[in-house]
Formats: sequence, structure tokens, C-alpha cells
Amino acid sequence: MISWSSILAATLGVLLVCVALAGVVAAIRIRRHSREARRSRLMAPFRPHLVAVSAGEDPGGDSRRVLADVAGPARRALAESVSGMLGKVRGLPAEQLVEVLASHGALGRAVEDLGHRSPVRRAQAAQLLGLSRDPAAVDPLVGALGDHAAEVRASAAYALGLIGDPRAAGPLLHAVGAPGGGLPAGLAADALLSMGVGISDSLVHGLVDPDPRTRTVTAHLCGAGSFTRALPLLRDLVALDPDLTVRETCATALGRIGRAEDAEVLTRHTQVEHPQPLRRVCAAALGELGDPSAVPTLAALTHDPDPRLAELAASTLVRLGPQGRAALAAGGALRPVRSAMTMARLQGVLP
Repeated sequence: MISWSSILAATLGVLLVCVALAGVVAAIRIRRHSREARRSRLMAPFRPHLVAVSAGEDPGGDSRRVLADVAGPARRALAESVSGMLGKVRGLPAEQLVEVLASHGALGRAVEDLGHRSPVRRAQAAQLLGLSRDPAAVDPLVGALGDHAAEVRASAAYALGLIGDPRAAGPLLHAVGAPGGGLPAGLAADALLSMGVGISDSLVHGLVDPDPRTRTVTAHLCGAGSFTRALPLLRDLVALDPDLTVRETCATALGRIGRAEDAEVLTRHTQVEHPQPLRRVCAAALGELGDPSAVPTLAALTHDPDPRLAELAASTLVRLGPQGRAALAAGGALRPVRSAMTMARLQGVLP
């Protein structure tokens, strides 16, 4: 039987833990407030000069020289403030702020900090290098894509996207499927899209990467960026890739950037022998492609026992112009057809 003294002792123990945790939280807040107050004091004499440079209102360079001459503890506070401003300004003011950081040696220290024992420091260093948009930082940041800490890998990918140098495209794609977690697909895709047409060669290689995550991201990028060089590979992967997600993503890309001959590829993969998710994606992709040769196949699909596929086929017919709508009207008694026509009227596509 549990005694009252045992219950009281346990209760007191819990209360002491709660009080200790509250004390820790209070101490952290006090320390953070103290640090912010100190930083504000250190920056007070230089804030007008930072604002002038950031606003592009320093034609004679006087404020820039003042900032470049900052020394002592104020230099670190200035570096933090400049980093914050770099995320908000572009053009000449951003270049001038980067020059101030370079004059303090902050960019060189950031490269060194990519090897720091603290993952927070490594991530902050990667972000600063990205904000500097310095092409010389590409190689160190590519190395950071292999960091064991996920936040550092993510910061390096984000930084490479800001710099926008296509040299990083191949390593970024490889990092998506790297063992141990790799990169989030969305983050890698955003970074790669910012690099422009120079990533075309890397995309071709990415479509034959052994890892399906890399192939999926690459196929998405091909469709999002209109990289038509990849069309032959996309057609092959729709048919042959062992990973269903890759096949679906390639089909979507074909719908966005394909040619008239790709209607046949997509039509073929709406047939019953193919996986149901792929059939649905291909039906939707035919609408994106917009080739009227798909009308007979889509009209037949409105009778498919899969209601979602039938609805997609009917909606796609609406988008294929008069020929598609005529085929849709011919099957007006079907529920998927009625739903598609009602939606089209609500959207103003049909009278």
C-alpha cells in the first residue's frame, strides 16, 4: 500500500523539477535579453550608417567606410546585423554590405565555421555564405551538403540556391538520394530552379541516378523548368522505371513540356494493365498536353470503373476544346461527365 508520505515526497519532487525548469527558462530568457540589449548598445553608433548603406543612400561611401572600420566587440554585432539586412536588400546595397563583411574577414571565418563542432554554427555559416552570393563559396557549401546534421545540409542547399551557380546542380541532386537522410526534395528543387538553364546537363544525369528520390526530383524539375532535352528519357522512364512515383512524375512532366507524339505515350499508360495511380496521372497529363488525338481514349475512360479516373478523363475532355467537349456531351448521362460539366459551368468554361 502506498503511504501518504510517499505521495507527498513524489509530489514535492515533481514541484522541485518544475521550479528548476522554470528557473532554467527564466535564465535563458534573461541571458537572451541581456545579449540583445548589449548588441543594441554596441550597434547604436553605427545603425544610421548601416541603414544608409542598405537603402542605397551612401553615394560618397562615407557610411561604408565607417562600417568597414568597426573593430572590437562591435564588429561581431555589426556582422549579425548585416546578415539580417542581406536577406532584405538586393543589388548594389547588398554588394556593398558584402564588401563590409569581407573587409572584416567574416566570410573567411564563415568558411572555417563550416567545420565547427557546433551544428548551429555550421548552419549559420552556410546561411551567411549564401546571403553573400559569392561564387567562391560554392565549393565549401557543396562539401557541407554531406554534413551529418540535417539543418546544416538544408542551410547549405538554401545557400547554394541563393548563389545560383549551376556547378552545384549535380551535387545537389546527388544529395537528395544520399544515404542517411539526404536533402528534402522540395528544398533541393527550389535551389536548383534558381540556377537557370545551366543545370540541363545535370538533369540528364539525374534522370539515370540509382536513387529514385533523385530521379523524382529531376523529373519534376524537367517539367517545371521546360527542360526539353530530357524528353527521350522521360518517355522511357514512364514506361520502364521500377519506381511508381518516378513514373508518375515523369508523366506529369511530359504533360507540361511534351510534344504531340507524347500523347500516344500518355494514352498508352492510361490502359487497364498499368497501375491505377499512373493511369490517373496520365489522364490528367493529357489535359496539360492539350493534344486532341487523346479525345477517343479519354471518352472511353469516362466509363472506367475507377470513379476518380473517370472524373479526371471527363475534366480533361473539357480542356481539350470543342472536340473534347463534344465527346463529353455525348456521354452526358454518366455521373463523372455530369460532374465535370457542372464544374466547367461554374468555372465559366461552358455556358
